[in-house]
Order: sequence, then C-alpha cells, then structure tokens
Amino acid sequence: MKWNVAVYLIAGIMLSESSEMYLQAILRLSEKNNEVTIGQIAQAMGYSLSTVSEKVRKLTDQGLLLHEWREGVALSEEGKLIAAKLLRKRRLIETFLVRMAGYSPYEVYQDACRLEHVVSERLTEALDRMLEYPARDPHGHPIPSAEGALRAKKTFPLSAIDTGIEVKIWAISTTDIEKMKYIDQLGFKPDKTCRIMEKAPFDGPLIIAMNNRNVPVAQSLASYIEVETIDSQKQRYDEQ
Repeated sequence: MKWNVAVYLIAGIMLSESSEMYLQAILRLSEKNNEVTIGQIAQAMGYSLSTVSEKVRKLTDQGLLLHEWREGVALSEEGKLIAAKLLRKRRLIETFLVRMAGYSPYEVYQDACRLEHVVSERLTEALDRMLEYPARDPHGHPIPSAEGALRAKKTFPLSAIDTGIEVKIWAISTTDIEKMKYIDQLGFKPDKTCRIMEKAPFDGPLIIAMNNRNVPVAQSLASYIEVETIDSQKQRYDEQ
C-alpha cells in the first residue's frame, strides 16, 4: 500500500480516503433529504457525473449505499454509521481548531479534512471530553454522538423567510471557503438573531436587521444561512 493513500478498517470494511469523503458528503447532503442525486454529489465534490456514478456503484456493491438505476442515492445502515462517525470526527476537530487553536470558522476546512482520516477513536473521544461535549460545531451543525446518532433540527434557509419575521441563525451550510468567509464577515453567526426587513424582487438582495444595523445580503448567499423562526406569527415559506 502506498503511504500517501490512507486506508482504514471501519466496521469491518477497508475504506480509502476517497470512499470516506463520498460517504460523508452523502450524509451531509442527506441531513435534510433521505435520498440525494448523482448530480448533487458531483456538484458537492467537484467531480464529473461519470466519476461519481462509478464510485456510487462500487460503494453500493460494498453494501454502504442504496442505489438503483435512475433512482436517488441513500446510505445503508452500515454506511450511515460509518459516515456519522467520520462526521463526528470532522466536527469535533473543527470545534477544537476554533476553540483551542485560534482558527476562524472559515479557516478550518483544509486542516480538518486532512486530520479526520487519521484521528483515532480514542483521540476523538478525548477531544469530546476536553471540549466538554459540544452539541454543535463552529458552523452550527450538530455533532453526531459516539454511537452515530445525528440530532436533526428543522430549519429553513434565510432566503425563504418572509419580511418582518425574526429568526435565530442555526447553521452556515456551505463548504465554499470564500462564501463562508464573506457570510462570517457580514456578521451571520450561529445563535445570533436577526429580522428580515426587505426582500427585493427578481432575486434582489435581502435587507437584514442585525446588530443594530441593516445588512444587505444576496438571496443566493442567504440560502446558505439556516435559521429557525422565533416569532409566534404564522410563517409562509417559499415552495421553491
């Protein structure tokens, strides 16, 4: 085995780093939907449709994915457990880097991506204890339990919220470093509250009241900001 290609034994299956990345990407995409498409996986990972299709076929043959021709892709129970444990490592590492190593939330991606493939289960649990068992990572996403359970939260993209509604930011859901950095610089951080003041037509910007100022943000960027409503009034959500 070449030493620059990491292979690990997880749940009795030998997995390459590439396979781990696929399983984790599919779990991320399926946090809101049980099935994802080949196209969504390709877009998330930056690969061609043919490359993703071939990898999905191999992971399906290994029993880690559920996929039929022209149907969506879903994780099998075994694949879900492996992916959740990998995601747990990833999100604990990101939390450590922000809390203890001075990283900003948008600086953790590359180092966390490297470390998640080599951190042992023992070190993962030690990080969890040292960080006092965090429930969410620096981006606001839930950290799976040691058993692989993922605590889902019903949220909506900020772009789908009606004007006048006050919301609490739950998570920032993009792995694009530049977009993440810009969203962070605008002040959108997990657990902050804000209110939708205006929505310009034809995909124009939103005007968001936050931190005693009005912040314009493109609807495309607002779609990456997951929120929960805290107003009692009835909320209508876009169907798109």
